[in-house]
Amino acid sequence: MVVGYFERRSLSENLTQTNIMHANCWVHVNGKLAGTDISDLADGFSLNPNIIRDAADVHELPRVELSGGVEYIFARVPLGAVDSGKTVPFLMIIHKNHYITIAPQAKFSPLDVRDFLAATTERPAGIFSANLAYIISQYEQRVHSLTEKISGARQRLSRYEVQNADFIQFVAIEGSLNGYRSSLEGISSVITQLRDNRHGLFNTRDLEDLEDIDLHIRQILVAISSSVHTISSIQNAYSTIANNVLNQRMKVLTAITILLAIPNVFYGMYGMNIGLPFQHEPWAYVGIVGFTIVLILFVSVFARRIRLF
Repeated sequence: MVVGYFERRSLSENLTQTNIMHANCWVHVNGKLAGTDISDLADGFSLNPNIIRDAADVHELPRVELSGGVEYIFARVPLGAVDSGKTVPFLMIIHKNHYITIAPQAKFSPLDVRDFLAATTERPAGIFSANLAYIISQYEQRVHSLTEKISGARQRLSRYEVQNADFIQFVAIEGSLNGYRSSLEGISSVITQLRDNRHGLFNTRDLEDLEDIDLHIRQILVAISSSVHTISSIQNAYSTIANNVLNQRMKVLTAITILLAIPNVFYGMYGMNIGLPFQHEPWAYVGIVGFTIVLILFVSVFARRIRLF
């Protein structure tokens, strides 16, 4: 477990890391939590150890819980490759003296949130809004990256360059999008609960920020639904094109088979070891070959007229 302390005392300053914990600072805990680590955090900041322990559960879902006047907000943050769809728990704690974040599995640094900060660390609720906005921006970047991959495959489809590997990738992309959608929907539900402000943690500005973040989430969810629909459309289009190409090839092969069968009828008859008409005539070979060629041309023209081929 690694504990870091960050502070921003005025709006003109940037968020900076300090070596000493001061009052009203951002406390960030990174790394795996052992039993003693959980006890130390609970004792040092008057936190509920059972709730902190839940942050180490990789399957923990977004939720809100109030205990001892402290608000515990669970979210899930993306981790790993863009198309992995993996998310891990991330605990944000609004304490009366500190804003605390716990990331047992996530690779997260409070310094990454600096561009989203519009409050000082003396107001934990404002830091929470910025932190949440940063997390949602990570989802947005990943969704946009996956959307670009889908667009690239759609362009290759128009040039008939789609490979089987693209469809294998589609399965991974669709799974990632569904994973991100599940986590975003859970975070949206958490924001809906927080916007009720039943415990009076947020001021008007904070509630407006939460509303904007929730709207941002809904826009990302629409983009995810659109991307999933595009994947389905590409798969259906490719299947239709493949079937149509197969039908055209089968039609050509059928036409060739029929046309080749016509001369075989006559050649087969004149291959029999019995008496046949014109067998002693000097023009018989040329006549039979010429007749079959004319018959093939006639059948070909007739078939085209009735759109058989």
